[in-house]
Amino acid sequence: MASSAIEMEKTVLSALEVLYQKHLQPEQQQAADAYLRGFQLTPDAFAVCVSLLDRFLPQSRTVVTSAAEQQQQAEIVPILFFASQTLANKLRRQHAFPEHAGYSYFTWSQKIITWLATKSASIPKLVQTQLVLALVACMPRIPSHDIQAQLALDASRGIAQPFAGNSASGGVISLVLNQLTQAQVAPAMVTELLVVLVEEVAEIQERSARDQMQTEIDQWAVTVLDQILPQIMHDAVQQQSAGHSGAAEAVVTQQMVLRAVKNWLRYSSVSPVVVVNNPLLQSFVAFLNQDDLFDVSVDLVVELVRCYYDVERDLVLIQWLVPQLMQLKDAFQKAANEEDTDKCLGLCRIFTEMSESYITLLVGDLEMGQAAVVDLLLDCMSYPDVEIADVTIPFWFRFIEELLHLDKRDRESKLAKLAPNLIRLAGICMQHIQFQDDFPRLPSDKQQDFKAFRHELGDILRDFCELLGVESILQHCVQGLEHIFQMPVETRRWEAVEAHLFCFRSIARHVERSRPEVVSASIQLIFQHLPQFSEHPAICYTSCLIVSRYVEWLKNHSSFLPQQLEFLNQNIMKSAQDPRFTEWEVARAASAAIRSIAMDCWPLLGSEITAFYLHVEKHDILVVDDQTFILEGMLAGVKATRDMAAVMTLLDQILEPLGQRLGGLFAAASTSSTTTVSASVASSEMARLICIYDNLDVDMKKMGAGGFDQHPLMILTEKMWPLFNQILAQFRGKDDLVERVCRCYKRILRTCGSQFKPFLPQMVENLLSFYQSDPKSSYLYAGNMVLKYFYEDQSDEMVGIFAKLVHTFAETTLPIFQDRATMQTHPDVIEEFFFLMQRCVKYVPQVLLAPVASGGSSGGGAPLLLDSLFQCAVVSLDISHNDANKAALCFLEDTLAQGLQAGSPKPTLASFELALQQSFFGGEPPVGGTRLVNQLLMGIVLASVPVSRLEADYGSIAGVLVQFAKLHGQKLQEWMAAWFIDAMATRPTQPAAVGFLTTDEANDFQRDLFSSPNERTFRRVVRHFGKLCASRNTAFKGDEQK
Repeated sequence: MASSAIEMEKTVLSALEVLYQKHLQPEQQQAADAYLRGFQLTPDAFAVCVSLLDRFLPQSRTVVTSAAEQQQQAEIVPILFFASQTLANKLRRQHAFPEHAGYSYFTWSQKIITWLATKSASIPKLVQTQLVLALVACMPRIPSHDIQAQLALDASRGIAQPFAGNSASGGVISLVLNQLTQAQVAPAMVTELLVVLVEEVAEIQERSARDQMQTEIDQWAVTVLDQILPQIMHDAVQQQSAGHSGAAEAVVTQQMVLRAVKNWLRYSSVSPVVVVNNPLLQSFVAFLNQDDLFDVSVDLVVELVRCYYDVERDLVLIQWLVPQLMQLKDAFQKAANEEDTDKCLGLCRIFTEMSESYITLLVGDLEMGQAAVVDLLLDCMSYPDVEIADVTIPFWFRFIEELLHLDKRDRESKLAKLAPNLIRLAGICMQHIQFQDDFPRLPSDKQQDFKAFRHELGDILRDFCELLGVESILQHCVQGLEHIFQMPVETRRWEAVEAHLFCFRSIARHVERSRPEVVSASIQLIFQHLPQFSEHPAICYTSCLIVSRYVEWLKNHSSFLPQQLEFLNQNIMKSAQDPRFTEWEVARAASAAIRSIAMDCWPLLGSEITAFYLHVEKHDILVVDDQTFILEGMLAGVKATRDMAAVMTLLDQILEPLGQRLGGLFAAASTSSTTTVSASVASSEMARLICIYDNLDVDMKKMGAGGFDQHPLMILTEKMWPLFNQILAQFRGKDDLVERVCRCYKRILRTCGSQFKPFLPQMVENLLSFYQSDPKSSYLYAGNMVLKYFYEDQSDEMVGIFAKLVHTFAETTLPIFQDRATMQTHPDVIEEFFFLMQRCVKYVPQVLLAPVASGGSSGGGAPLLLDSLFQCAVVSLDISHNDANKAALCFLEDTLAQGLQAGSPKPTLASFELALQQSFFGGEPPVGGTRLVNQLLMGIVLASVPVSRLEADYGSIAGVLVQFAKLHGQKLQEWMAAWFIDAMATRPTQPAAVGFLTTDEANDFQRDLFSSPNERTFRRVVRHFGKLCASRNTAFKGDEQK
């Protein structure tokens, strides 16, 4: 090895030593990690990895007998894993081989087989896997002439070729299997290669190589499944039976064999007849009875069912398989009796997959004992552990859906046979819906899982009603509640009450659709009982959901409404006193129910709801989010009346206390030096205001004006305007409050239109003054909205306001782009800034053609704002931030598109084009355009920007390149070629920046790009090349840190 390579190997070993020394500082380990990741991308990594594997693999041991050996292995294993993983990734990603190294995929395969055949050491499992991956990566890329030459050489030497008789014996699989056999590589490694080989075919990028490999796999499938794997399994069983130290390894080999069978069934084409006669598959029941093989056997059987699902094509296999699977029912019952949840779960997976795959038989006309299959699934469903019942849920949804899709006559015939099964299903669902005693003690994630499971059960009950009608479920709910209501209070179980109510809520859709004479009495009975079942917060929570869900029925039976509203109010009051109600979120459910009543029943209960809301707001009984729930319903309800007088009355009722509270706060702060305005109080009031702006957007033409000329929100704005200014002045450092005020500004601009124009200059002054004192993205967003909603007014006065807005924002923001660290701390400002400038390019481009005081360009005189913005947009791509990069790319894309309007009769656009040409192509050399092209290519090749910005519909590198090519394709082509030449050049002091690409690949990309017949093809070329570079350039993420 050359001296430079020896030194590099020493550096790599030192970096690995630092990386795995836990006592070192994190900064040192991070530096070592960064070096190693960079090293993995270099061509020299090939030679260093070979040297490391040759040097340390013979020293590896998996069994150690002394502390010294243990320490030695602790040092060796990370080195071997790093070297093997680096090699595997470079080969899989097809990194370019170093020139003059004599490497080829054939020679690599020979070398890897030599390592796998190491006799003097036991290869660690993780290293073995990486070497197998490396070997599999070589196989599709070995030229056919190398394969034939090696096979001919072996034949001339009389070397045995055990697999020469196969129909694909001239292919690469034959070559590798023969050489693995000749090298006496361990059967476990051969099996792992068979596992990985078929998985990796889909990852081959070249279509011809992928198709060729798939053809070979299909040709080898029968040999692998009927000869190679059974022989390996037989030898492993014999080794295990011998009972010596290799027994554990033999079990691992057996597991690997079954994984291989599963993968070959999945990824190759095998006749059902071959499968039925396969010796391993004929023994799957025996494998399921072995604890060590149970899990992998379950995976195998599930894959078998998934692969052979076609009733016509695979009938011979289905007739063989289903009876054997049905015989596993006894095994399930035994496991259930023994409370062996893991075994029950595995068998349940098999039964569920079988039922889903052959569901057409279950709903078909031919009698095949379908009820027995459904009963088997019901046995699984009834298991106490809901994790097992949850496995069957997708089947029940699909099963009921298939029954619903049958025509009426066939469905009735099928239901006549399956009705008892379905009724049992409904009963099991209603049992599982009930909370268990240990629910409060479960971790929060488990609690959420169970709640989600309950909702799925409720959906099954809902679909059940579609099949067999709602009466049986509804009667179950009513009778169950009546029975519980007759019991003494101390003997009632809140879980049972809540479960019945939850079922009632779940079937609401079908209850509402049913004939009133059938369901009305039951619904009335439940609503009569509802306020009486309030001893537990879970019951109250579900009861509130019921009121919300049945509000349409309550509207039509208004005599029940006052009682239900009072019940909801009581729950809110309890929530303020009882922490258990807070845990169950009863207040939120009650608020949502009041919102629903307010929306649909405002003429009936509007005054009562308003009074309750004002009481809650005054005494701060509810959290603000729940208060705005109620307020949202109130506003929607009164808006639906189309009565402007009612709207204004409610608005006055809401605003009076709100304004008093805010005004009182600021007045107290102004008269006392020790009194401060509470940010949380101000934030709560702003939340209420935003709710009003969001939900009182009335259509004045459809409303009965009632003498009101102004929009209600304009009246609201006039009253609140001084308070907005005070909030911004008082809380300019509070991002959330600033954002809320700016959100109100947006809604004002959107809704009030020309009525707001007199206030616009003051709004702009506020935005600019506050932004200059403390730049925040919310001010830029509000400024963007000014342009969005007023750009059509191109009067001198408005254009002057726009120019002041844009230039002041720009002068304050441009200094951010002078320092990378500053940009990284202000990505939100960069994002909103360029979105604002993008809108300016679209609607008022003339304001960008004036000089700007703070430009960042040298020379005599201030540069045009457009030129400064262009430079800053390019610079902003130095930071990798999706949203900030998107905004900058959007600005660049629209700027280039605007410059394409050559010869426009509008003087503004003609001047804009000239300014753009100067920014991009002015100077010698033209720094602006070349810098942009360099930055875009770094994004494509070196992934300097997030991958989502490569070729998105809007705001992408591809989009900017499209516009650039339209504007000046020749320049773009020249500058791209120059960048690749420079980036791929090797210098004495440093390797090439793009050493992972070949010159041909770079040239092919440029050729394909500039010969694209249309924009779609152009974008596709960028996308594919970016993916290729990412596959080569992305840092390897393995298990080094582990």
